Amino acid sequence: MEVYDLPDRKHVVSELFRVRKEIALIEANQLKSLKERKADLENYLKATLEVGEKIAYVGIGSISMAEESQPSVHDWEALYEYIKENDAFYFLQRKLNAAPFRELLSMGDELVGVSEVKIRKLSVRKN
Repeated sequence: MEVYDLPDRKHVVSELFRVRKEIALIEANQLKSLKERKADLENYLKATLEVGEKIAYVGIGSISMAEESQPSVHDWEALYEYIKENDAFYFLQRKLNAAPFRELLSMGDELVGVSEVKIRKLSVRKN
């Protein structure tokens, strides 16, 4: 591709901001009210259905109410001790916190068993 065939970056950036603004207006005007209505309808059903109850309407669809347990840790030190003592690392998700990893790299250190992967991110900010 020759240089004169490339689009003008200023024009591309300007168009990107125009499109983002248009999307934001659509989201603000249409999606926000629809999301609020959806949440209201879901909250009504959550409040009126019993756990295990299922309702179905031909030609519309079905709704069922379920309940599941989720963990809420109140003592991380005790939990970590339990995990170590019982070799129960399956309780933890396999994801490292990126901020301290980047800080470690910036100090010239490395983390055993971990390699750095570069992810390109486009930062877009309106002036």
